[in-house]
Amino acid sequence: MISRALLLRALPLSAGLLVAAAQTPGGPLALVQAQGRLEVQTGGGSWAPQTGVAAVTTALRSGTGRATLSAGPQGQIVMGSASQLRRYRGEADLTRGRFLLRGPVGVHVQGHHLVMEGPGRARVDLSDATQRVAALDGGLRLDLDGKLVELKSGQQVALRDGAVTPFQENDPWYDAQFRGEGDATVEGTRGQVRLGSSVDASGAAPGRNALVGDALNPGDALRTGAAAWVEIGFTGGGYLRLNELSELSVLSVEKTSVGREVLLRLARGTAWNVVQKGQGGYRIDTPVVSTAVRGTVFRVDASGLVKVFEGQVAIPSQGDQPVAQGQERTPAGPVAPLVTDALDRFNQALDAQRGQPLTLDVGPRAVSLQDLAVLARSQPGAGLSVTIAGRTLPLSGEGSEYRLGQLEDRLPEGTYRVQVQARRAGQALTRTQTIVIDRTPPALSDLQVQRAGRLLVVTGTLRDASPARLTVTVSAGASTVTHHVNGSAGRFRWLLPNPGAGVGVRLTVRDAAGNESRATIP
Repeated sequence: MISRALLLRALPLSAGLLVAAAQTPGGPLALVQAQGRLEVQTGGGSWAPQTGVAAVTTALRSGTGRATLSAGPQGQIVMGSASQLRRYRGEADLTRGRFLLRGPVGVHVQGHHLVMEGPGRARVDLSDATQRVAALDGGLRLDLDGKLVELKSGQQVALRDGAVTPFQENDPWYDAQFRGEGDATVEGTRGQVRLGSSVDASGAAPGRNALVGDALNPGDALRTGAAAWVEIGFTGGGYLRLNELSELSVLSVEKTSVGREVLLRLARGTAWNVVQKGQGGYRIDTPVVSTAVRGTVFRVDASGLVKVFEGQVAIPSQGDQPVAQGQERTPAGPVAPLVTDALDRFNQALDAQRGQPLTLDVGPRAVSLQDLAVLARSQPGAGLSVTIAGRTLPLSGEGSEYRLGQLEDRLPEGTYRVQVQARRAGQALTRTQTIVIDRTPPALSDLQVQRAGRLLVVTGTLRDASPARLTVTVSAGASTVTHHVNGSAGRFRWLLPNPGAGVGVRLTVRDAAGNESRATIP
């Protein structure tokens, strides 16, 4: 049992901490310790945060965290993240997620009665692809649709078909002390990526466009469009790249004493995974298979295809079948030699690009514009934003060019300090630029022309609100002369060939923002 003092140090105040020294009187199923987010079902069927130790009379579910329940005089249930149970026939009925049982205990598993008569431990894994009970220590009996199944230590039974097979545990999630919620953050995007909680019946992607830096909470879903991808980074290192036309849900990401435990669900498409070694557990479920790893590079498709490029992946949905480096688990089930395809090579190329240092170029340090515009260059998939006049706005673009979209309101004329930030794969860079918003044309005054033989002498005064360079074009007949001066030039005197009597002189002045003034001198 984890001490109260240790839990108070390890958890944020928002996580919620419940501890009881003994079983709650009056009920065979009671919550005695909880860490993280926990909800209880009310009489009306809605869910409300659980705020105190209590007997469980309806149903209980977890977000990211752990819960310990007493089940009978000596029995105990440890409930993992993204799990759910209910009270059924006076006992716990485990309906979804992962659980550790400590005997003697009696529970139901999706309606099937399970009994451990003496001391021992068992685990229950219930996901879309994996539905099993495994005996870790001691024995148990399970009533599987009228068929009595007896398991000894080191055996497991598949709930779908009753097959009993050997079991060797490789992901003892319950042995790692829970320390709070971990982070899952968008670290790179390309194309249309939507962030929401679900997908409606029409197939439309709800929510909003995902941005680099977005934090993903349990229950959030990412969906990619055609030719799009998104990268997610996790606490302690490692990342997942969701490829095009794919959908992924975050079940939980928790901090533990050995790194973190990541639980994900891939509803469709392909996920490329680079799991940091030594950073705890990582599990991704699909409608067909479930994968469990502790550090590896692998690809998993919702169709059931699993390819391992480094390390090893266990398939809990297939009796913990191992898939080693250089192998793939085909959608039909057998393990075969790895065959790479274009999607694998695409992801390997992005991995190499991800490992390169981040770059950011915003051009000249000072520019003059009639309206705010920002152009920056960085790696594809980076997240760029600009901060100006107290507002932070995203930059969008394809390839390596990123631009600021049209502002809802025009900035007043003046000088602004612009800060551009780029983020990609945990790296960040910041560049600053001075932008002068200028909509006032340069002023021409006191213009005179003197004809001196073969020359024209053009004089006058030239001023502009910005000290940036001005381009002045002076034309007389077929002769044109261009001068570049700064905005505070003041008086000027220029010479050009005399085209003859009756030919006027034309002047055009253009400032750095594109404002123009024109004048004609007879």
